[in-house]
Amino acid sequence: MKQRLLHIGLWAFVATVLALAFLAYLQPAFMLDLANRIYLCL
Repeated sequence: MKQRLLHIGLWAFVATVLALAFLAYLQPAFMLDLANRIYLCL
């Protein structure tokens, strides 16, 4: 039972991260700002 809940929680976390990444791509200005910040840290 505990392992099943952990498995469901992990899938829910992965789905949430993927949904947030998809929503971020709908805002090009945000993605450009994020890319610039990452580039300037290198």
